Amino acid sequence: MEKNTVLKRISEIIDQAMENDSLYQEELNRDELLETFSKILDRVSPEILLPLNDERLKKRVRRLMATELLWTILDDFTPEEKEMFNAAVEGRWEKQVI
Repeated sequence: MEKNTVLKRISEIIDQAMENDSLYQEELNRDELLETFSKILDRVSPEILLPLNDERLKKRVRRLMATELLWTILDDFTPEEKEMFNAAVEGRWEKQVI
């Protein structure tokens, strides 16, 4: 019962985020996101999320959505683009001046 309550709140947050951001609509699958959250709630007690106010829960949901979005975008990179991305994240990439 608690898991369903939390998933309903999460579903509403996902819907709102996707409605407000076309990038989420284009790159993420709502049902897959809900399945991901469902699996998380199988391992973590929903009681942890139940007392969170809407803003705190929204922040956590959007953080996971952003992570999923990043992985989706990275899947489209060529090996060279992935290396440039990794180098930039690690602080070792310098823009080449032509």
